[in-house]
Amino acid sequence: MAAGETLKIAWQANDEVNGALIEHLDAAMLQARTPGGGMTVAEHLAHITGTVKHWGMELKPDRLAELPDLAERVGDQWIPETDTGRIGQVARETRTVALAEAVNAPAGERGELPHASPEMYLIHMLVHDAHHRGQILLALKTSGHALPDEESMWHPWRAG
Repeated sequence: MAAGETLKIAWQANDEVNGALIEHLDAAMLQARTPGGGMTVAEHLAHITGTVKHWGMELKPDRLAELPDLAERVGDQWIPETDTGRIGQVARETRTVALAEAVNAPAGERGELPHASPEMYLIHMLVHDAHHRGQILLALKTSGHALPDEESMWHPWRAG
């Protein structure tokens, strides 16, 4: 088993926080944009999930490649998914498969990952998610939208 128990618990807590954030969102919130011309909330969510899939395919391409994406290429633009139910479902499924593949990777096996190990891939994705959640909260706040309650964002990290 590649990933330790604490890392698996952290991955699951992170998923709960992502899920609470997604459940908080409505259609108008998905269009909020990070200041300075940054991504919309919907684009951030598509990017978060797409990055887990992209790097995870370097570890185990077959299983992750068959999963859906949260953005569709139309001409020279990427159009993000705006159905929060679908966003939540695809995000959970992608992260569940990525965790399973990392946990089940044979000791010392990292495929084509540029990370030192499957564990480092998972940690990178946790940090990446936190960065983009911060960007999403900034986009919501500066656009005048209500933020998720603090408890929904922090409770999964404190629960035992």
